[in-house]
This record gives sequence, C-alpha cells and structure tokens, in this order.
Amino acid sequence: MQTSFFLPFRSLAIIPFSVLVIALACCTPAQANEDVKLVSTPALSSDATLLVFSWRGDIWTAQVDGGVITRITNHPALDVAPEFSPEGDEIAFSSDRSGSMQVYLVPRVGGTPKQLTFHSEGSVLEQWHADSDELLVSGTRDHFWRKSERLFRVSSSERSAEKLVFDAAGRYGKLSPDGSTLAFQREGTSWWRKGYVGSQAGQIWLYDTQEGTYEMAASDSRGCRYPLWSEDSKNFYYVGGQGGSFNLYLRRQKNGKDKKLTEFSDDSIVSPCISRDGSTIVFRHLFDLYRLDTRRAAGAEKIHLSYQGDVMTPPVVHRELRTAKDVSFSKDGLEVAFVAGGDVWVMDTVLREPRQITDTPEEEHDVLFGKDGKSIVFVSDAGGQSDIWSAKRKDEELYWWQNQDFEREKLTNDPEEEYSLSWSPKGTWISFIRGRGDLWIIKPDGKEGRELRASWSSPQYDWSPDEKWITLAGSDADFNRDVFILSVEKPEQIVNVSLHPDNEYAPAWSPDGKRIAFTGRRVGDETDIYYLNLHAADDELTSRDRKVQAALEQLNKARGKTPGAAPSPDEDDVGIDFDGIRDRLHRISIPDASESNLFWSPDGKRLAFTATIGGKEGTYVVTLDSPGPPRMMAPVTGTHASWIASGNRVLWLSKSIPGTLSATGTPASYTFTVRQAVDQGQRHRAAFDQCWRTMRDYFYDGQLNHRNWDEVREKYSGMASEMNNPDGLARVISLMLGELNGSHLGFSYNRTAVNSRALAASMTAHLGLRFDRAHGGPGLKIADVLEGGPTSRKASMVLQGELLLSVDGAPVDSSTDLTTVLNGRLDRDMQIKVRNSEGKDRDIHLRPNSYGATRAMLYEKWVSDNRRVVEDLSDGKLAYLHIRAMNMSSFYRFERELVEIAYGKSGLVIDVRENGGGSTTDHLLTILTQPRHAITVPRGGTQGYPQDRMVYARWDKPVVVLCNQNSFSNAEIFSHAIKTLERGQLVGVQTSGSVISTGSATIMDVGRLRVPFRGWYLLGDGEDMELNGAMPHHEIWPQPAEWPAGIDKQLDKAVEVVSAEVNAVADQEERVLRKAADRRQK
Repeated sequence: MQTSFFLPFRSLAIIPFSVLVIALACCTPAQANEDVKLVSTPALSSDATLLVFSWRGDIWTAQVDGGVITRITNHPALDVAPEFSPEGDEIAFSSDRSGSMQVYLVPRVGGTPKQLTFHSEGSVLEQWHADSDELLVSGTRDHFWRKSERLFRVSSSERSAEKLVFDAAGRYGKLSPDGSTLAFQREGTSWWRKGYVGSQAGQIWLYDTQEGTYEMAASDSRGCRYPLWSEDSKNFYYVGGQGGSFNLYLRRQKNGKDKKLTEFSDDSIVSPCISRDGSTIVFRHLFDLYRLDTRRAAGAEKIHLSYQGDVMTPPVVHRELRTAKDVSFSKDGLEVAFVAGGDVWVMDTVLREPRQITDTPEEEHDVLFGKDGKSIVFVSDAGGQSDIWSAKRKDEELYWWQNQDFEREKLTNDPEEEYSLSWSPKGTWISFIRGRGDLWIIKPDGKEGRELRASWSSPQYDWSPDEKWITLAGSDADFNRDVFILSVEKPEQIVNVSLHPDNEYAPAWSPDGKRIAFTGRRVGDETDIYYLNLHAADDELTSRDRKVQAALEQLNKARGKTPGAAPSPDEDDVGIDFDGIRDRLHRISIPDASESNLFWSPDGKRLAFTATIGGKEGTYVVTLDSPGPPRMMAPVTGTHASWIASGNRVLWLSKSIPGTLSATGTPASYTFTVRQAVDQGQRHRAAFDQCWRTMRDYFYDGQLNHRNWDEVREKYSGMASEMNNPDGLARVISLMLGELNGSHLGFSYNRTAVNSRALAASMTAHLGLRFDRAHGGPGLKIADVLEGGPTSRKASMVLQGELLLSVDGAPVDSSTDLTTVLNGRLDRDMQIKVRNSEGKDRDIHLRPNSYGATRAMLYEKWVSDNRRVVEDLSDGKLAYLHIRAMNMSSFYRFERELVEIAYGKSGLVIDVRENGGGSTTDHLLTILTQPRHAITVPRGGTQGYPQDRMVYARWDKPVVVLCNQNSFSNAEIFSHAIKTLERGQLVGVQTSGSVISTGSATIMDVGRLRVPFRGWYLLGDGEDMELNGAMPHHEIWPQPAEWPAGIDKQLDKAVEVVSAEVNAVADQEERVLRKAADRRQK
C-alpha cells in the first residue's frame, strides 16, 4: 500500500554530480587479485566443462571446477543471462546497451557482439535450445494489458519474425531436449525474499507444444521456481521452498514424486542451470556458485572463482561537486557551512574556496553553525552509527575558511538515529529528534541531555525566542497532525493549540515571540497558512490601534524621541495566554495555492513562504497586521531559509546552491566547486548500513521477522563493501531485505540510463492492429483493431479480417521481423497498404502509438468485454465495474460509472483483480455502506434521496467482489473489508497477502529504499493482513491461457453469486409512505 509518508531524516532529493572523474594512481594500471562473488545468471556448456555468467555487469567465462575468470564483454551497460550455443563456439546474452534489453551474440573467446533482437519493449534470453538454431526469449508485447510478458522463439542466425510459443504469461521458460514440452514458472515473488507463503508463490507449469495444453507440474505454498530438464526429457529439476528454504529437487514425472538434492537450511538457491548432457547443475547459494554432479550421490561443491588483472573500478574515485544538500550560515551571513557529497564543508561568501571539515565514507547531514560562530555541529554516520558531532577551528584566530585543520568531537554516542538538529535561539541547547520521533535537548558540550517528548512519529518543531517553549506539529495514533506548545522546563505541560481533525505542519515561532504560524488543511483540500496570536491583547487590537502604533514608531524614530524601551524578545519572557488560545487562530486564505517553507522577517511582522499563485511559483510575503494579498518577493524558491536583520536579506539554499535573497527580491548564488575522493567499497558499505539502520528503526514489525538484526548486518555488510558496482550493491541490500519476508520492500540504485537517445530514435511503433498468427500470407491478416488506436479512426480505419500488405513501402508477411519496418521515432507519419475482403488495396496515412498506450487500450477492451459478458449472462440485470488501482482517478471513474453503467441495475460485480493497490478503500466503502436513514419524495416524484446530501453516490444493492493473487495492498484491504462488513461475497483467488503502508528514504546519493512502516490488522481476530490474503468465498484458479482467450470462469461465478442475491431481494415491496395529513390523530 503506497502512502504519502516519508522518512523525515533523509532528504528525498537526489543530488546530481556535475562531473565524475576516475583518477589513476600512476601510469601503470593497478593490478587486482580478488575472489569472485555474487555472480548472476550462470550457464553451462554442453559438456559441462565451461561456465559463463554475468559479473559486475559484464559476461565472463571460467572452468566449471573454478579458477581464474576470463572477460568476454566490456561495456558500461548491463550484460546478463548468457547461454552457450550447442556447439559451444558462441555465447548469446542480454544487454541494455541499445537503451532496452536486447539479445546479442558474441564469439566464445570475445569480440564484437551482434544484435539479434530489436523490439524496443525488450527481449531477455531464456534458453538456447540444444537441437536448434533458435533462441527462446521473453518480452513484453501487446497480448494483454497486464502480465503481458510472453515467450518467443527467435533465430540466432538471421533477422526474422519472432514466433509466439503460447499466449499466456510465463517466465524462466525451458524447452525439453526433445522439444515436446516447455516448462515455465507462473507467479512468484522476488528471488531474494525468504519465507513467503501465499497465492503469489511460484508454480511450475508444462506446456505441450504439440497439443497446446497446460498442466501444473509442481506447486507449494512457499513456491516453486526455475525449472530445468533432464537430458532424456522425462524428468525435470526445480527449486522449491518446501521446509522453509529453497532447495533443489528432482521431479520424476512418471510417479510425480520429488527427490531432494540439496539440504541448505537457510538462504535460497537461485539461478540454477544444467549442462545439455544432464551431468552437471550449477547454482548460486548466498554469495557463491556451487556445482552438483547429477550422476553421483555426493553433495554440491563450492566453486572458487578469482579475478586477476587490471583493476576494473578504481577503489577510489575522484569527483567534482557543485551542489549542496544542507546549508547553514554564520550569524552575519558571511560564512557558510554545507554538506556536499556527504561531507561537511565551510567557505566564505566572497572567495568561496571550501575547506573540508569531514572526510568519511558515511554521510553527514543537519549541519548548523553555532550561535557564537565558534563551532559547527552536524550529524555523522561515521563508524556505522548516527551521532551528533561538533567541529571547531584549530586556530580560532583565523576564519573558518582559513583553517586547514579542525578539531572534531562526538557529542552523542548511542545506536539510534539522530536528526532534525536545531540551536535554541540563545545557543543554550541543541535540540534534535532521536529514533522514530523522540524530541531531545543537550547542552553544546553534549551533556545534560534529556527527552522532552516521546513519539513514534517525527515532529516538526521550532523554539520560542526565550528558549522556554517549543512548538511542534506531531501525529496521534490516527495519523492526525496537530500543533502543540511544550514547556522546555516541564515537558509534561503540553497544550494542543490547533485541535483539528486534519493535518497541520511546520510551525514557525515569530522572532518577537508573539505569534506561531503553520500550514494546515482545514477547508476541503486547500492548504492555507494559519497563525496564532499568543497574547490575548494582540488579538484585540484593531487596525486603527496598529496604525497608531506605527505612527508613533515612525515619529519617535524620525525625531529621536525614545519612549520607555521594552526589553528585547531575547531577554523578555515570551508569555503565553493559553486561555482561549484556539479562539485566536487566524487563516490566511490564498485560493488554489499550497503554501510551504514558512519563515519570518527579523521583526516578526512579515511572513514569507513558498507557493504557486496564479500559476507563478516563487517566494511570497504577507504582512500580518496589514491585510492584503501576498506579494511576490522573487520568482525563485529555497529551503533552509533564514531572514536576518543584517542587510535585511534571506539566507537559504536555492537550486542546491547556497545564496541570498534581498528584501527587494534580488537573488544571489554562492557557487562553489569541491573535489572529493570516494572509496567506492566503503561508500557502498555505508549505504548498506544506512539501509540496515532504517529497517531496524522503521520496519513495521519491531521484532524484524524474529531475526537477529545484528547478525543480519554481520552476514551481509562485508559483501556490500566488496561491491564496487551499483548492481551488486543492490543485490546485497535485497538479500538483507529478504530476511524480513515483507512486502513493499525494495532498493533501487541511481543508475544512469545507457543510450536513452538511441532508444527514443528507435521505438517500435504500434499500428493499433493485432494479427492472426495462423495466416500464411499474403501479408498479415488483421485479427482485431484496437478501439482508440490509429487504425480505428475514420480517416485511417482498418477492418478486422483485412490484410496488411506493406509498411512505408516495405512488404510484410508472417516471416517479417516487423521491427525492420516499425522501428523509428513515434512522432512520425507512416503509410500502410491494406487489402479489403474484395481484393482492393488502399493506402492509409497515420501516426503510430507506443506499446504502452496500446496496453492501455487493451485494458479498456478487457473491461468492455467483461461488461458485455456480465450483461449477457444476467439478461441486463447486473453491471460490471473494474477498479484498476486504488487511486483517486480510478475512484472517480468508479463513482461516475456507478451512474453511467450501473444505473437501474439490480446488482453489481466489482472487480479488483490485477489491482496494485493505493489508498481509496474508505472512499469505496463510503459508497457501498452509507447508512440509509430516510426517504424523500418530491411532489409528483418517486422515492429517493437527494444526492447533494450524500458524501458520494450510494450503492446499497447486492455486490460481489472479484479478487486474485495479483490484488495487492489496498485492494486487499478492500477485499478484507467486504468480508468483515459482510457487504458481499468474494470470488477468485486469495489475494497476495501484501499489506503494509510504505514510505521511502533516499540512501545517501546512492539510491532509494522502500520502507514499510505501518501494519494493517483485521478488526475481528486482530490478525495481520500481511501474509494473510483475503480468502474468497469461492476460489477458482484460471488456467494459464484462459484470460487471453476470453475465458473467465471467475467472472462467470461472480455473476452466478450476485444474481442469487439479487433474486433473494427482488420480492421486497417498496416501502409504503404516509403523509402527515393522512396520519391518524390520537
């Protein structure tokens, strides 16, 4: 379930690096001698003497008994899934070097690869069949709107049409040596997940290539995957999760019995391969490859591989950085500390030659200049632990930027994360958030630390000028965020000053101590600015009173008259009138704008903020005592803003560069360049540690799947430091995440796309046509024309059954590789020649579609076909509505179609199959469960209820809900709710059991981590919905090819079920109503 929750302690912005330069230590290339670990997609030669695999993004070979590896490809793209030719003289592999994954061919000893496939939707090599020059590949095409991956046969010697093996989704396809049967995997979770049990578990199916029939050959609630054939085609091997760990099994087809071949008690076997002679199986377990002799009783033996040669990726990479992440200015704004590349730097604003304060492979953040300018505090992850540090100049007689050395001191020392640092206004305290949301303060020397407020959720906060109070926005158990005022001396004294059932954010205390401003959503979906007058007297001042004050101030200043001066806010007690404080809340309404990043002018009279008003994004300001529209300060925005009296200017970080904004709206940037040396292995280990800590602190299950999380760290962190490439790091982090056995987990690294321009120039166009595969010629026979496609329009219409003869003058037939005529830019005009049923040819001009747009049309076709089936089966009594996702656009469509499609119907089929989730269950339930408390009848009208009095349109008639193994997250919550509320019956397959609310965290400059932080539990028995999919009242698994063929037994059953409910209520008579005038008087 996706949600808007984000982890507070990591910025979500990915900071780009302007230059990356690899530095060589000397003219002679460095030599490496290292063990080879965590290889992927291994394959064996026919005689089991050679091994080919992917490592660090390239293709390599080695002897099957181990030794030094030999490089075959060398390209910045990702090269994977290699296969030896039957003769062993060539290697086919998949690579994204053209911009999408394609199949290439290269001599076994290396050379220039030859591209074999060209479809821009991609092709991944599955197998090179033993007795054929054909390759088995998988690719996403136009066969269905979802799960459109299919298996194809393509030639290894010439460019020709790809041949569809069967019209059903499948992966890890393997054709038996005799060619009679194709084994493939259906369903399945991520390869790195450990312990999943549920409907998403993988199944092994067999397809009879002669009869065109399917048979489920192996299944288990924990999953079966990776089928491999024995050399005689009579038996097959597979990896099964029986017993909790994925081990290798031999399935004897004659009796259906399994023989367990490995006995790993933990971790999984992945990517097994078998030699064509059937003698040897190689697989990876954890980090290493193993070899199993199928003809001997001995167990699997580890294969030791090593690399010797030039260092491929220098351990230290030198880079230039020109952008910052965090920033803090000295009190006078003349020196600036910032974080770039994860290190802390300091510079002045004229010379701008930064000095490096920290140099760690880990990340620093939350940098703050001390109030007295003598220290800089920050958070550092150095040593794998997040703590607060202080840095001071070695020579305090020199300015920060003149110092070469700095003294660093750790102020905290505990395993929990610390973030959101802030100085109290006088510099007495450093405040910060510890763990998930505990607010703490410490003295500048790190002593006298104490907790002010414990919470599971990180608050946003600000200090009062007298340091006696803190205002914060914090969440309750219902995730409602209110604004509070907390006493620093007596933190048990905390007052909710906003108290509203919607969210308020980021309170900011005015420097004069009189007001607190924050943003909040209180009216509809509009986010506005609100402010509180903390003194009751200030709230009673009229506009004339304020003008009198302003006039006196102006005259006194001009004529040198000094009235009894009031003490400054820094010396005075702020004082707060808590009685009736919520009555002093004021709204600054700016229609159709969303305000954020509030900050005050030094005198506390003006409030600046970021907004887009009237289509113009920028920084705006309002004067609270002079009502009027906001004024744009400048058409630029920034973060970390501080408005200082010196020069009457704003100091901030704008476009990731420190700078200023004058009160008249003139921006200035303090550009810089720093050079940084990065140890890639140590940096990747630091990224791994950050992921590990994030899961430790935020994963919804505090028991972490009953794993010893420290042992998990020990298990994988060393390997993370050996991963010099991002793909390897991602796999190590994935293995660590797999220990949690949770959904909504994943790590994606920041990988630059390879050859994206070439891909844009060579997209495979779609004409809106699909073809009859059985037609032998001439041309291609049109099986269907997709509604909404380029050939369904009046000016370029093509009819089903007509023949496509040529594209842009090039003849086409069933043997043509259509990418030869369809590849190019999508924004081009094309000409096709079509022959009608009378033998007449015509030319048609059109602009093609993308395959993505075509699959969207296939979705509409599928919905339309299902709607027609329900209409026919129910004699027009039922309506069918599919919910594609649990998002608001799908919800609004559902509400609209409830009237357009379902009006006047007696029952409703609601379909959440193939729904990936979202957040709209409660909106849907409001439609389906709104209480009916009254009936209205207008003069001359019939019974009803005013729609403008309802929250949404209402449906109180019978419903049935379709769900399946691909109903995820919020679609599962909806399915559970239908059962819990007894609103209807479920038909289909148990849902996935993937129900956790997830946020995300940016991991350094390396990648992004999904973070499941909130569990969902059933109201009745209190069971976790995770790994506990909604079980339908009527369970029906479809065969692999049924849906593409238009066969939907689940839908048929749903019509039967809801029809029975409709019939049960059909005899209920309309309620008899009695008017007041007809009522008997007692």
